[in-house]
Amino acid sequence: MRPWVWRMGSTASELSLSAAPMQVHGRPLETLPDGLFIPPDALELLLESFAGPLELLLWLIRRNRMDIRDIPVAEVTRQYLLYLHEARRRNLELAAEYLLMAAWLAEIKARMLLPVPPAADDEDCDPRLELARRLEALATVQGQAAALDALPQDGRDFWSVYPATHPDLPVTPLLVTLADLVNAWQALLLRPARKPPPAHALTNPHMGLRQRMMELLLHCRRESRPWSFIEILPPAADRLTLAVSLLALLELLRQQALILIDDEEGEWRVAAVAAAEERRIIFDA
Repeated sequence: MRPWVWRMGSTASELSLSAAPMQVHGRPLETLPDGLFIPPDALELLLESFAGPLELLLWLIRRNRMDIRDIPVAEVTRQYLLYLHEARRRNLELAAEYLLMAAWLAEIKARMLLPVPPAADDEDCDPRLELARRLEALATVQGQAAALDALPQDGRDFWSVYPATHPDLPVTPLLVTLADLVNAWQALLLRPARKPPPAHALTNPHMGLRQRMMELLLHCRRESRPWSFIEILPPAADRLTLAVSLLALLELLRQQALILIDDEEGEWRVAAVAAAEERRIIFDA
């Protein structure tokens, strides 16, 4: 069961009791049974945590929607002392700066009650001015900190990817003797010299794409049967002839002068279309 939470209001009579979600045997408990006894130790007071007295004052001013330049010192001092009272009642340790701030607020409150001399009727004589300057500086820092916290952060909003580190593999020393090096060098000297590869001269193809298209089409129309790509190639064809033949075949297939047929052995073959389905072939490629 989660503890009940006391939250501080503006006065002691305004302390509100908010029940945290409680479950009994896995079911939420909405109403307390009659005669329920809760030991004092089961109640826990959770006060707002502040970095210092200035942050506490700024929280009180914002909570009550007060103007920092026109602080009602009496009301702020009362709520500030109420916070210290609740902290002491719960045996919470307070830093000396909280007590110093309480003394400063009491001094400002006392100076506000004193009459202002006519010659010193100026804004600089306002005892709240220095406190307002510090609160405005703190509000500016908090705003900048919130803006920085909203930016993407490594480890919270994204994860950096670094190259994987591998442990150093053990280096096995090569057991090579001087005799092994001598034998390897002699074997290298006795190896027959390699002949340089024959020079290969690139020449233009003996036929153009248009001529090859006509030859393939006539070859396929000689017999009304499917032809394999190997059968329609000229014997001892070089690479350029193979490339031109492939381009010519693809162009004839695109113009639907030839068709692809998948035979029973899973090999693709080409065949000329029937005479009734012949189309006008464009040889301008």
